[in-house]
Amino acid sequence: MKLIRQAAVPASICDPNVTLSVKGTFDLLQDYLTEMMGELELDGVTLREKYGCVWVFTRNRVEIDRPLAWMERYTAESYISSAKGAKMTVDTVLKDKDGAICVYSRIEMCALELATQKIRRIRDVGVTSDTHVEEPERDIRFSRLKHEELDDYAQVEVLSGDIDFVGHTNNVSYVRFITNTYSVAQLRERPIRRIEVRYAGQTHERDILTIRKGEAEGKELFDVVLGDVIAVECEIER
Repeated sequence: MKLIRQAAVPASICDPNVTLSVKGTFDLLQDYLTEMMGELELDGVTLREKYGCVWVFTRNRVEIDRPLAWMERYTAESYISSAKGAKMTVDTVLKDKDGAICVYSRIEMCALELATQKIRRIRDVGVTSDTHVEEPERDIRFSRLKHEELDDYAQVEVLSGDIDFVGHTNNVSYVRFITNTYSVAQLRERPIRRIEVRYAGQTHERDILTIRKGEAEGKELFDVVLGDVIAVECEIER
């Protein structure tokens, strides 16, 4: 099935340019994905109650073709674009009133069993041959760029407002930690056009995280590290 919703960009998730912020974009994408999965009875809360599992995001690539403006009306479409083995991808597209794509996202996810911390096959958590997979509108390819010798740039503490319903740092909080390393002036001069996040580990309330930063192949690279363990890798193009 394809979830289709129409809405206007609220002021609460706009940036100083009075356009949809990067964090606000991730908020919307996560909300539409969750609503779509809920209608299929495959959302994280249902998985926890029925199978003792939760969905964890492993990768998310977001391409911002044009920032949506404050109060601009748009259409959101969210659907499963692939479901094989232990992985599933969900594409979410935000289009303007003329049908032009403004934002395209692909999220890769898997089901984590809470008791064992092991990955389950998606067919074991309710994704069956009857679960409809849509043809994607765009060819999204995840990066394979290696992160080497990034420099320590900033430290952040995970606080209560960063925690999701299973006690882990919320995916969107990592995006906020990373994008907050830019100044308003830097983002006005060169807005973020592409951002890819790879979720490699879990962090929790009161953890002190180090953000490392570097550049390679025209991209700005970030690692979010707990001790010596990488929790998140991120690549940004502006």
